[in-house]
Amino acid sequence: MIILWLIFTTAHGATSYNKDRSVLGGSMLFWGMLLGSIPNLLIAAGLVFLSSSLELTAGRLTRVGYVLMLIGLVVPAVIDLAIQALGAPFFVPVVGIGLIVTAIGIRHNPRIGRLSRYLLLVIGLILLLAFMWALVPSEVTDPMGGYRIYGGLAHFGVGTGWVLFGISVLRSLAPGDRY
Repeated sequence: MIILWLIFTTAHGATSYNKDRSVLGGSMLFWGMLLGSIPNLLIAAGLVFLSSSLELTAGRLTRVGYVLMLIGLVVPAVIDLAIQALGAPFFVPVVGIGLIVTAIGIRHNPRIGRLSRYLLLVIGLILLLAFMWALVPSEVTDPMGGYRIYGGLAHFGVGTGWVLFGISVLRSLAPGDRY
């Protein structure tokens, strides 16, 4: 997610005027499609793969958060692949709320460490903050590099959070649970 955001930002250009085919022959639309789909699908696959090890479906609150996370990750990824561009961030709050609800739901889960729970909470809060930033009119945010601030939060910050979460989860799993 982090690398794709950097490439997308480079292809997007410093203003709203896109630099066509400036990065490895791909346009801003191509890199946006990859940014909106590949990381989301990989994260969703990881969450599905580890759900039983982490007991992410134990308890009603945790299940609700887990389902919201998966919906918020998979649906926009499929849409971005279908339109072949980065779509609007309509599902960002769905993922953010899902992460926060999941973090609250797993607070008594001995399989998930405190750091992992806090990371889920922080990622969710960053996504909600990014979505609130996206709601500010572009006339206000453009002079401040609005899309870069949104992307810095929603892609760079969240991507860093997911990497840290993955490391924290792998460190907390027993060696036999890692596969």
